[in-house]
Amino acid sequence: MESRSKIICIASELKFYLNIIIESNYMKRNLIIDERIRKEEYECLKEFFNVQKLPLSKDVYDEISGHSDIFYCQLNNEVICAPNSNIKNQNFKKGYRKVEKEYPNDVLYNACQIGKYIIGSKYTDKSIPVDIQVRQGYTKCSIVVTSEKSCITTDEWIAKKLILYGIDALYMSENNINLLDRYSNISPIKGFIGGATLVFDNKLFLFGDVDNLSNKQKFMKHINKYNLELVHFNGLDIFDYGGGVIYPKT
Repeated sequence: MESRSKIICIASELKFYLNIIIESNYMKRNLIIDERIRKEEYECLKEFFNVQKLPLSKDVYDEISGHSDIFYCQLNNEVICAPNSNIKNQNFKKGYRKVEKEYPNDVLYNACQIGKYIIGSKYTDKSIPVDIQVRQGYTKCSIVVTSEKSCITTDEWIAKKLILYGIDALYMSENNINLLDRYSNISPIKGFIGGATLVFDNKLFLFGDVDNLSNKQKFMKHINKYNLELVHFNGLDIFDYGGGVIYPKT
């Protein structure tokens, strides 16, 4: 009888811990990210998210064909998506215009938010209410939002414009960020700092080895200033995947 009670007790404990694991997994947020991410990056990200790999689109050129910042714009807890995005959700707000291959029709949703300001260009889709207009069409690609009042950008004119609005914008030139072709080979076209990073929960993911940044010291000084924990991948080239879009589990 005592042996049977112990078995029942152990079974109850196992059920309890299993429910915790299931509930924890259920509560994970979703992350949309380029399907070309490497195994090391995927394994790390899935500890935090239900990772949804974004299939490559034929509507834009190969290097950005899986970039979430081309097809989606995240504002606070709202996600605005292009009508021709490959992953849709009932809670996403649909934009007005489809993304197309030729610039500037590929940057319609390439905007971002820093605190109360939405940053975009004259090409930004009308579904996105822009507060600060910059010259650079690849706005989000060029910006890492590091807090509600700060960012890193690889565009000097963006930095100058944002500083006028009280944003601590660090300008940092960088030539060691790579884009990938459709077959995951390194492209001759260079990538952007915004697309090579993902910021969440006081963590900054860099898709590659921070030692490969030519301006590593400036980069580290800024993220330390804003108490961000760096997660990077030793020995890997830095790739621009178009960042990622985080949205709640539904």
